[in-house]
Amino acid sequence: MTLDRSALAAGLAALAAERLARIRTRMAEDGLDVVVVASPENVLYATGYESMGATINRRYSYAAVVTAGDLLMVAPAADFAPAIDAGLAPDAIYPFGTFFFSGDTPAALTSVRHATFEEAFAAALARIGGRRIAAESAFLPKGILDALATRTERVCDASGWMLALRSRKLNFEVELLRYTTVITEKAIEAGIAAAAVGVTDKEVASVVASQMALGGGLPRNVTVVGGLRSALADAMSTDRPLKRGDLLRFDVGCSFNGYKSDMARTAVIGEPTPAQAMRYAALLAGLEAEIAFIRPGVRAREVFATAVRTVEANGLAPFRRQHVGHAIGMAVYEYPVITPDSDEALQAGSTFCLETPYYEPGWGGMMVEDTGLLTESGFDLFSTIDRSLRIVPV
Repeated sequence: MTLDRSALAAGLAALAAERLARIRTRMAEDGLDVVVVASPENVLYATGYESMGATINRRYSYAAVVTAGDLLMVAPAADFAPAIDAGLAPDAIYPFGTFFFSGDTPAALTSVRHATFEEAFAAALARIGGRRIAAESAFLPKGILDALATRTERVCDASGWMLALRSRKLNFEVELLRYTTVITEKAIEAGIAAAAVGVTDKEVASVVASQMALGGGLPRNVTVVGGLRSALADAMSTDRPLKRGDLLRFDVGCSFNGYKSDMARTAVIGEPTPAQAMRYAALLAGLEAEIAFIRPGVRAREVFATAVRTVEANGLAPFRRQHVGHAIGMAVYEYPVITPDSDEALQAGSTFCLETPYYEPGWGGMMVEDTGLLTESGFDLFSTIDRSLRIVPV
C-alpha cells in the first residue's frame, strides 16, 4: 500500500474538515454550545494541527475551543506560525508567552500578545457565547476551568465524550491507520532480517526505527528485547549481543500524521526449544481465536474469555492477562480495552489491536499482535506479515 503525496495532502485537509463537522454535529445532538479540548490527540482531531511541543510534553499548555461557528486555538507563541501553516486562521489563534516570528506576513508575531495561558484563554473566551460547556478537565489547569465555570453551573467532562466520538473511524482515518501498520510491519521484517548471533537488541531496534522513519512514520514505541529481557514488557533495548536460543520480541509502533500503529512479533535465534514452540503456538491460537470471534455487538469480556480459554486449551495454563487488546487511533490505547470486566459492546467502524503476550522473568517473553478494522462481516486485518514464531538462522 502507498499514499501519493498530493492525495495525502488533499485527504488530510478533507479529513480535518470532516472531523470538525463530526464534532459540531455531535455537539448539536447533545445540546452543547462549547467544547474545549486540550490533549494532543483531541486538539489535532479538532483543528488539524499537530504541535511538535505537544508530542514531546504530554502536559503541554494549549487548547482548542469549538463552537457552532468558531474554531479557536490558545497555544504557546511558538505554535503561532506552524498552526497557520496547518490551516488555522491567524485571528483564531491566541498566542501566549515570548516567541517571535519576524516579517510582515500574517504569520509574523513580533510582540507578546498575552503573557500567560490563562490570559490568552480569557481573550478567546470573550469572543464566544454559550453556557452549555464540555471540557477536558484532566488536561486543563484550574485557572482555565475556573474561567469556564463562570459561564455555567457545571462544566461536563469532554474526555469520554471525545473518545466515544473518535471510536468509529472515518474512511480516510482507516486508510491512515492501514498505512501506518504497513510501515510498521515492514520495519519488523527488516529487524528480523538484521538479527543474528552477536548483534545487539539496540542494533536491531535502530533498524526498526529507521525503517519506520523511511516510511514517513515517527517512531514512538520501539520495544526490541532479546534473551531473558524479552520478559520485561515495555523495556528499553540494550547492548547485549544476541545468543543462540534467545527469544527476540518486537512490540513496536509509530505515528503517521497523528495516527498510531502497534504490532508485535517474536523470533528465536536458531531452532526453538519444545517449550518455546509450544508456548508460542498456544499464544498464536489465542490470537487467531480472537480474530475469528470478534464481531459487532459482542462484549469485550467475551473476546477476552475466548482468547484466554484458547491459549490455555493449547497447553499454556494458567494464562494471566489484564487485557488482550485495545482500540487504536490517534492514541495507541483508545476505548474500549479488551478486559475481563468490560461489558462494552463492540462497534463496527472501530479499529483494534488484538494481542496475546506472555512474560515470564527468568525464562523469556513472547507475543503476537495484529491491527484491523471491525466491520459488519468480521475483522479486516491491516497487518499481513507472517505470524509464526520466526526463526533467525545461525
